[in-house]
Amino acid sequence: MKNSTNIIAFITAFALHLIIGGVLLMNIDFSLPRDKPEAASIIDATIINQDMLDSMAKHSEQQKQAQQKIIDQQRELQAQQEAEKQRQQALVQKQKDDKLKAEKEEAVRKQQEQQRIENEKLAAAKEAEEKRQAEQAAIAAAEKKKADEAAKAEKAKADKLAAEKAAKAKADKLAAEKAAKEKADKLAAEKAAKEKADKLAAEKAAKEKADKLAAEKAAKEKADKLAAEKAAKAKAEKLAAEKAAKEKAERIAKQKAAAEKERLRQEELDRQMEAEFSDDFSSARSAKQTSEIARYQALIRSKISRNWKVDKSMSGQTCTLAIKLASNGLVLSAVMSKGDQKLCDSARRATLQAKTLPIPKDPEISGQFRDFDITLEPDL
Repeated sequence: MKNSTNIIAFITAFALHLIIGGVLLMNIDFSLPRDKPEAASIIDATIINQDMLDSMAKHSEQQKQAQQKIIDQQRELQAQQEAEKQRQQALVQKQKDDKLKAEKEEAVRKQQEQQRIENEKLAAAKEAEEKRQAEQAAIAAAEKKKADEAAKAEKAKADKLAAEKAAKAKADKLAAEKAAKEKADKLAAEKAAKEKADKLAAEKAAKEKADKLAAEKAAKEKADKLAAEKAAKAKAEKLAAEKAAKEKAERIAKQKAAAEKERLRQEELDRQMEAEFSDDFSSARSAKQTSEIARYQALIRSKISRNWKVDKSMSGQTCTLAIKLASNGLVLSAVMSKGDQKLCDSARRATLQAKTLPIPKDPEISGQFRDFDITLEPDL
């Protein structure tokens, strides 16, 4: 880049020199000199040439400035191009670096995933090996236990045979000694043998007695332990039963209290309802008074309605129930007589839920409310 700039400057300077030289050559008078040249003419020519030279020098300076401006612009353009080139190279390098980084990260991720899979395989293999070793250890322990039991039995058998053999050898030796000795020695030997037998029998009896006492003690301890466990279990069961009975009694007491509370609430509602209806009927009496039967039928419908759950689909329908009451108004039964089945089922549930219904105190009328039919219609 620097060499190109120098070449351009050299060519420009060379061209300017050529132009100046050409202009100077054009102003030179190559004709023969006159005999008597006029001084004024010479002075005028000199002035013209000097102005031209100044103009040319000024023009050359402007051209140099223009050329320098062009050179500066070219340098600036080249610098911009170089910066853009470097930016593009940096961008390409960054893309390469990002791609390389992504490839490295992907390789690391794949390596980690492969390592995880290998670790899982190793863990599974280790677990399987540990399980196999545990099974083999269990089998080996069982075989060892079996072998130990067999060895123990074999040793006991060998000890028994050895004891029998030793006893037989001892008996043979004693028999030989007794045969060789005199009768006195025989008697002494027999006495010694008897004493030894008695001693062995005593030792055996003592051992058997000790074993029996130990067995009895162990059995007693076991029985005591079982008795203690049985007593503890019986005590725990008794406590649990007492707790359950107490909880049941509390639950029954709560239920009774709730039932009594509900009964009192129903009685209070009945009294309020009778008072309200009494006021309503007394104020609404006209020339034809409402009868006691109609009044109590209205009271019964009102109380049933308090517990009656109805919906809009039951609008316009009716139900007739056959109701039986005790002398105190307790609902004994409520059976559908006619009407919509769904409506009658809900009305029957409401009637039974009321528990008691208002009943006239007048004995001449109350008998009509012991077994009667009533038609109900939901108030929607």
